[in-house]
Amino acid sequence: MSRVVRFPGALWALTGLILLVELATPPHIVFGYLYVIPLVIGAPQRGRRDALTFLALCCGLTLANLAVPEPDPEWRAVLVDRLLVCLALTVTTFLCLHNRHLVRQQVDLEVRLAQADLRRDMIATLAHDLKTPVLGTIATARMMELEARPSPGGLLERGIDAILASQERSLRLIEDLLRLFRADQEGLCLQPETCDLGRLAAEAIEAVGPIARERSVALIQLQPSGPRPLTLPGDPGGLRRLLENLLLNAVNHSLRGERVWLDLQRQQGQAVVTVSDRGRGFSDASLPHLFERFYQSDPELRGSGLGLYLSRQITEAHGGSIRASNLPAGGASIEVRLPLETPPG
Repeated sequence: MSRVVRFPGALWALTGLILLVELATPPHIVFGYLYVIPLVIGAPQRGRRDALTFLALCCGLTLANLAVPEPDPEWRAVLVDRLLVCLALTVTTFLCLHNRHLVRQQVDLEVRLAQADLRRDMIATLAHDLKTPVLGTIATARMMELEARPSPGGLLERGIDAILASQERSLRLIEDLLRLFRADQEGLCLQPETCDLGRLAAEAIEAVGPIARERSVALIQLQPSGPRPLTLPGDPGGLRRLLENLLLNAVNHSLRGERVWLDLQRQQGQAVVTVSDRGRGFSDASLPHLFERFYQSDPELRGSGLGLYLSRQITEAHGGSIRASNLPAGGASIEVRLPLETPPG
């Protein structure tokens, strides 16, 4: 009973009033069902243990009226009615506990939704504020490149390439974080259309070009055999980003003066994209974890650990698969398989 004294005084007074009514009337007249009033009123303030303690008290008082203030010789006939009252009080108690649990869940859900909206607004604002100066620097560097017309291999050209490469890396990191946040919140939003994978590969090589030139790495695109273009249904922005991420990963693992190959092939109803390099390759321990979020196979290399993770997300969203392996002659290879669009006829 030590926990019962923790109930509010008003509920004690109401419970005592119901008890007095019970004691003042013959046992065959049952007023125990009135205990449901303090039981329901106090439900929002009580924990589970307090609620069950109060239920036991109410049921005990309801049954005690058979013997208090004086025993009823016909108590067996009245016992069933009072047991039914106890059953009703028990059902009411558990319904109150369940409703309290549902209310808490609703409040938690509303708080989480409000937090998600706040994070979405904050990320969008932060991304805009971060991207604006980066895009401005890229635009200025490209204007300098067009206006100054630097000589190939000269100091000015190398300086512009370094600026472009640095700002492109910053822009990609911002966009990777945005894409990761949106994917976690809403899933990857694809806008599928018929895509020419060869054209997307050329655009990806052009986008990664400044970073590759800064590291003196050559990017080589190998065209698919056959006269037909390599087309497939997919989101062009997502597929281009997939190719850029794979190229960037290969460039980052390559030594200066090396080459990176982007090979496109058609095999058994699939488009097979293979990006290979002649770098140090992946350690055996890192291969199972390469496509995990924030995982970096080599902490000494520049990167956020998001590129390959997002590559896996984009690939799987298009119904494809991705895997990494080391090449026997040295270096590494990442292979992506995507379902091809069935040609008409």
